[in-house]
Amino acid sequence: MASNAELIKVTGLCKHFYNGDLKALDGVDYSINKGDVVVVIGPSGSGKSTFLRCLNLLEVPTSGEVVFKGVDITKKYYTDKNGNKVRLNIDEHRRKMGMVFQHFNLFPHMTVLANMTLAPIKVKKMDKETAEKKARKLLERVGLADRADAYPIQLSGGQKQRVAIVRALMMEPEVMLFDEPTSALDPEMVGEVLEVIRELAQSGMTMVIVTHEMGFAKEVGKKIVFMADGKIVETGSPQEIFDNPKSPRLQDFLRKVL
Repeated sequence: MASNAELIKVTGLCKHFYNGDLKALDGVDYSINKGDVVVVIGPSGSGKSTFLRCLNLLEVPTSGEVVFKGVDITKKYYTDKNGNKVRLNIDEHRRKMGMVFQHFNLFPHMTVLANMTLAPIKVKKMDKETAEKKARKLLERVGLADRADAYPIQLSGGQKQRVAIVRALMMEPEVMLFDEPTSALDPEMVGEVLEVIRELAQSGMTMVIVTHEMGFAKEVGKKIVFMADGKIVETGSPQEIFDNPKSPRLQDFLRKVL
């Protein structure tokens, strides 16, 4: 795929709760190209995390389309290149989207190495030796080479989140989704996690990041999306969004958070 090839296209995305009384997403349209680093900002309850979770169908949209690499993953069937009707395997598509949550979701009874190698061995049928070699290389990349045999309880919050990130990278995803990856951390641990994400951004990984860290959004984001009330209100470069906000809603938001 070319560097500007469209990877994800969202059209008319809606997610309603309580029989439509709460419109978490209300007609969202957005495209993500290969190599994009999209940072989603906005007030609490604006639909940021719901939007992220709809991209890999952890939340099933009420209506609308999520087209990933040419396939609408909201449908049960799609037509392949040969014109055949094929049943969608959502797990297959999810493997191409790494997801990192606020809370690290590590298995407490397994070592860091075992946490990292479980999915590649079970799902991708990677042999144990190859998986462990790959895991140790990734741990070294994030400064945790000496923690391979530790258990999650022996790690700080920042270390757990770094493990969660490289665990997702073990599956060699084409896009990484981050749902407020630093919000559960003590302030002094935020920097070490943001540094890993910053490095991923520089390496060309396609990423969608929901965050409250405005300084980080400005520094790392290639594209900024501002959401409020379940809608995308304004999009643009970091300079456009932070230095020259156009909509009154965004101007008001930035006054409160900067």
